[in-house]
Amino acid sequence: MQYWNTSRLIATAGAVAFSFTLGAGAAVAAEKPVFVFVTPLIAHPVWDDARYGFEEAAEQFGFEGQYVGPQTIDPVEMVNQIEIAIAQGVDGIISMPIAPEAMRPVWKTAAKANIPVVFVGSIDPESTSLASVGTDEINLGRIGAAAIIEHFEAQGSPPLRAVVMQSTMDASFAVKTRDSYLKHLEAYPDFEMVINESNNSDMLTAIQKYEAIFATYPEINLVIGINGEAGPAAAKVVKEQRLQDKITIVGIDDVAETLDGIEDGVIWGTVAQSFHQMGFLTAQILYDYVVNGKTPDTKNPDGYDFDSGAIFVTAENLESYKN
Repeated sequence: MQYWNTSRLIATAGAVAFSFTLGAGAAVAAEKPVFVFVTPLIAHPVWDDARYGFEEAAEQFGFEGQYVGPQTIDPVEMVNQIEIAIAQGVDGIISMPIAPEAMRPVWKTAAKANIPVVFVGSIDPESTSLASVGTDEINLGRIGAAAIIEHFEAQGSPPLRAVVMQSTMDASFAVKTRDSYLKHLEAYPDFEMVINESNNSDMLTAIQKYEAIFATYPEINLVIGINGEAGPAAAKVVKEQRLQDKITIVGIDDVAETLDGIEDGVIWGTVAQSFHQMGFLTAQILYDYVVNGKTPDTKNPDGYDFDSGAIFVTAENLESYKN
């Protein structure tokens, strides 16, 4: 078996890269395929889970892996890293089409270079990819909405006035998840999205926006978060303003701050995606295609080819989820 480790952290212009190398005593195989994972956020808790899955796949299948990307959401830098990978002639690229229009030219460049691309965490129907892996946004919104409806119907169905906080206003994952939430919450007797905001996946930005929103719209009693910072940032403001008895927070993903908030009681629940599965499956798809000549046989025109799954976590199932 080959053992891999994250041996070095490489700083590049506007980005950071992790490179995986063979561990001590392992034989170096000739002509190992090289796969590059261009993440939208490096050194970020949920995407770190994807990196761990990518590393696990590298260990299991035996390929050279590079994990690169910006420290804040920056489609321009992502395109730059993808162009570097193409110029290096890598064997496969994994990335998220987070800004579809801005990134379409680079996917065409990869296709011309015969470099297969697997999309992770988002889909651009106008771009060609070998496959896509991610959480089905419609299912994600349905799971979250169903939990909200059940929770509040048990309390007599009080009016719900929500702020929806997402990463960017044009990220397809965020837009589809938000729209699914809103569609499924139509079943609730009295629900209204008061305001929809973005935070560019920045905690300070999210905190500042929540402070302004809660002051401007005192009727808000529900937060629906559609990016990792949304829940913890809301929890911080709610706690500081002592609004725990008024505002219910629903987050996304299982970042430590969100799970801590659930344990403390300031965050009610979160829809947890499996980013580890995203990182592993995308690499496995590339490996099977490049090394074994296996083309994915599942094509879903309406969503991801492979759904990495999700679960709603509250204080009731927090310990079992951790286990």
